[in-house]
Amino acid sequence: MGMVSSESLAGTLGVSHKQVKKLILEYDVRAVPSGSSFMDPGTKQRMVLVDESSFHNGLSQRASKLSRPSKAEDAPKKKE
Repeated sequence: MGMVSSESLAGTLGVSHKQVKKLILEYDVRAVPSGSSFMDPGTKQRMVLVDESSFHNGLSQRASKLSRPSKAEDAPKKKE
């Protein structure tokens, strides 16, 4: 795909810039510093460039299945 900014990824994913930076650090995605971002309100944040395909591959490799515990289907239902 090519290099994209962390700010651009945040806009594409629909999350905050801070959350994208947290994911980049958590999943050890290689990044190149590229200035400051004012996307999130408050203080400015460091913006980085990452390879878009390696960012998405890193997320998909570490993704886990989200599920809720199932209810007991065999339990008798209460009559009211």
